[in-house]
Amino acid sequence: MDQIASEYSFLDSGTSIWSRGSATREWVAHTFTNENIDQIRNTALVTANPTSRWGLGHEAEPNWPEFLERFTRWDTVEPSDFCEFDEVWRYGPTNPFSGTVMPYAVTDRAIATWRETVADRMIVHYLPPHIPYGARALAENRPLNEVEKDPWSALKNGTARERVWDSYLEELAFGLESVETLIEDIDAEKIVITSDHGESFGEFGVYAHPMLPIPPLRKVPWVETSGQGRNEHTIHLEPDTVDDNLEEQVEEQLEMLGYR
Repeated sequence: MDQIASEYSFLDSGTSIWSRGSATREWVAHTFTNENIDQIRNTALVTANPTSRWGLGHEAEPNWPEFLERFTRWDTVEPSDFCEFDEVWRYGPTNPFSGTVMPYAVTDRAIATWRETVADRMIVHYLPPHIPYGARALAENRPLNEVEKDPWSALKNGTARERVWDSYLEELAFGLESVETLIEDIDAEKIVITSDHGESFGEFGVYAHPMLPIPPLRKVPWVETSGQGRNEHTIHLEPDTVDDNLEEQVEEQLEMLGYR
């Protein structure tokens, strides 16, 4: 975020916090707990990440590393406890490389939710930057190369870190384009741009984001800004309430994201 902050008027550099998780499933388990139920009941969650469904309601408690079990209470709320719970990943247009919902669709639903909900706050959970890094391939209308498809294997096999890092930054920018649309459209006094976890590029011998409490995974950006309130965006996407084959959808997307 520091490296590309100068390219966006709504970004500052240098500010960070410590996340409550080193992977989404751990962050969900530590954040959406019954201890926080009062705030959650006044929160709308608009999410591109199937892990929200996987991690809430005790539907699929993950196999924690033994030492993490001592620090995590599986005390999550149910999806119905949120003021609004919009799983855009279930019905939105998908990225052909990852099978996950496109960030512009998440923004579309977030704007609709903000206009229509009575929630006090809204959490909008995008997926970029996340493997595979397909931003440039989408723009150039071509297949993924091997570095974009599996950056961790590329690093381990001697690919220059700068090449992999550049693909990562392009994927981050791909997501921030949709974040910018959201910021420009909604009238919100305070907007925070952050992440549920970081990414490890070989630090401590770790790649990606396994559930390990190390700084590259726990230290995340914290950027505060405000909405511009233009209210010009036209909503294109309506939620699909059909719930057929939900478990199959979750498993397929988690596998494409490298969680299986």
